[in-house]
Amino acid sequence: MNSWVPGFSPGPAPDPWEAQALGFSFLGKAGCHQLPTTRCEASPLLCRRMGPSGLLVALALHLAVCSRPHRDYCVLGAGPAGLQMAALLHRAGRDYEVFERESAPGSFFTRYPRHRKLISINKRYTGKANAEFNLRHDWNSLLSDDPHLLFRHYSQAYFPDASDMVRYLGDFAQRLGLRVLYNTNITHVTLDKDPQAWNGHYFILRDQKGQVYQCSVLLVATGLAVPKLVDFPGSEYVEGYESVSVDPEDFVGQNVLILGHGNSAFETAENILGVTNFVHMLSRSRVRLSWATHYVGDVRYAAALLTYPVPYILY
Repeated sequence: MNSWVPGFSPGPAPDPWEAQALGFSFLGKAGCHQLPTTRCEASPLLCRRMGPSGLLVALALHLAVCSRPHRDYCVLGAGPAGLQMAALLHRAGRDYEVFERESAPGSFFTRYPRHRKLISINKRYTGKANAEFNLRHDWNSLLSDDPHLLFRHYSQAYFPDASDMVRYLGDFAQRLGLRVLYNTNITHVTLDKDPQAWNGHYFILRDQKGQVYQCSVLLVATGLAVPKLVDFPGSEYVEGYESVSVDPEDFVGQNVLILGHGNSAFETAENILGVTNFVHMLSRSRVRLSWATHYVGDVRYAAALLTYPVPYILY
């Protein structure tokens, strides 16, 4: 058979199994990183035995192997944690990729907090000129070498609006040139054991379009995107924080029971306290205030405790 490949000089058709064996002998699992610039540079044996047509087979094999792009580090989620990890990997010159299912970073803050006020303070003035000291009192900025990427340049409010955080995270990713694949939802992750890998395995990721990726280290920074539901008799009549109305007019003259007394509960209570008859807050434990426990996960949004009438808190 002659001229079996359009665009290549006539030559005998190679045996596909021989071509596959020879192709993988020089491509291997690391072949996706770079493609030889000349056909004989890749494999003299392949070039000598098959002629120019062997090059096309090698190219086809290369594309087949490269259908699974490899990264040393894969980061799931382009929120604050994912972008911070990406920035540190980028500065260290590491091979990484961030996967974000939305079209922009920080998508969590486009929905939450529901009433749009952050509970992380924006401490713009400390009375000190020391940058390290000021950063210790900065609850919002991510770490970078760019002095313009401090959150105090994005809001003057002590408790900033959530939209300011979205804008800040977008600029952080863009100014630092972070490698983020947007609109990419990783739907399936498996572990592939491989003794040739430095850590003995690879992570295999698949997105919503069926594209497959491979990485040595997988960092999950997706946050808490799923509401915590409590199942009890009558729970089907309860409306969750993720969907309840944020318009106080919808609660005028009503008696409201809020299950829980965390930050979301106090955020909701403060919003409706001025228009309701009563606001009851029910929880299985006492309120733990972060400034008393020094734990950032305890209640910080407790402005309702300083108002009158104070919500009834039941334990």
